[in-house]
Amino acid sequence: MISRYFPLITAAVLVTACDSGGSPAVNAVVPDSCSTVEQNRFVLDVMRDIYYWVDEMPGADPAAFDSPEALLDFLLFDELDRFSAIADAAEEDAFFSSSQFIGVGLSIQAIGDRLFVTQTFSDGPAAAAGLARGYELLSINGLDAAEIINGDGISAAFGADEVGTQVDLVYLDRAGTQMSATIFKAIVTIDTVSAAAVLPVANKTVGYVAFRNFVEPSFAALDNVFSDFKTQGVDELVLDLRYNSGGLISVAEFLAGLVGGTVTDGEIFAVRTHNSQNTFRNRETRFLDESNALDLRRVIIITSGRTASASEMVINGLEPFLDVVLIGEQTLGKPVGSYGFAFCDKIARPIAFANENAIGDGDFFGGLAVDCEAADDLDFDLGDPEEASLAEALYYIANGSCSVQSARSQKATTTLRRLRSDYDLLNAY
Repeated sequence: MISRYFPLITAAVLVTACDSGGSPAVNAVVPDSCSTVEQNRFVLDVMRDIYYWVDEMPGADPAAFDSPEALLDFLLFDELDRFSAIADAAEEDAFFSSSQFIGVGLSIQAIGDRLFVTQTFSDGPAAAAGLARGYELLSINGLDAAEIINGDGISAAFGADEVGTQVDLVYLDRAGTQMSATIFKAIVTIDTVSAAAVLPVANKTVGYVAFRNFVEPSFAALDNVFSDFKTQGVDELVLDLRYNSGGLISVAEFLAGLVGGTVTDGEIFAVRTHNSQNTFRNRETRFLDESNALDLRRVIIITSGRTASASEMVINGLEPFLDVVLIGEQTLGKPVGSYGFAFCDKIARPIAFANENAIGDGDFFGGLAVDCEAADDLDFDLGDPEEASLAEALYYIANGSCSVQSARSQKATTTLRRLRSDYDLLNAY
């Protein structure tokens, strides 16, 4: 079965969009038929050529596996590779080109044996039914939260990823009132910018933007936000990446340029390295001075355990040149990226390269540590100055240090339950 949850991708070099030139040519022939053996052989050939940890890869017989997914799992370097995967080509294209998926239009976080809504998307059925951030889901299609968390997981509880699939929800609103709704899955657009605001803090003009995913629509969305920030004279930035698990490297480069502008222009943003068979593919990427850049010397970034891949690439790339202050929770830890190889309506995405910044830092598989701990405060909307993570960021801007509360927030952030392996780029249902 192909997972609807795309692997986290620091550099999603797609057939449809991304780096000029698309996916690199490899010594693998796309199957004429889609027999299991031919699909397996294609995946094995791709892995033998481009896989970053090819020297750690075991030998394998393509005929010995009942699916290309099973073969891929066998080939992975388990010590570090939690990310290589095979995805549905149509679903992936819809996400990266249009920021769309089939679902009810919400994101969920498990805390203990309870499920909470972290976001709803503006054009989705969940938002239309009145669900909102901070609501607690008591049951999904008759399964209570504990059953879901300790059983087959959230995706299975929501049913088939098809337009029209019925989903029955029982939930509590923020006031604790129990409610229910029957909604139906539809094509949902994820707002790439979840929230944006300009806030006055201690004689500073602070721009806040919650950025959700690195996809094609993000270029225009980010440019519009930063244009407004520039017009309003923003001189401090809070970049909220707590729910951003990655996407296109081209968008990461664009965002980094919007932040740094003339401060980083022409400097090395990232150095991409491949396995010993593909050193000719190694390359440097440099910062550009984007037209709506803020030319900042400091940026405050809100992170969580879902912050990964392209988000971490932006953080790591800015570190040598700006004062980068991380607020919230330690990031996931994915300093590697993949190319996409199409076959039989699928996309094989083996990890193919590692990224380092201008001073050679890039070994953060354990995640990037924060400067100030803060909880993801579901009692308040994103962008509300009272929300704990944003409040901590604003405190840092005003005082130049973490608050007393920051030291106490670690317990709250470590109670989170992460489901289905943590490596969910979409994180939406």
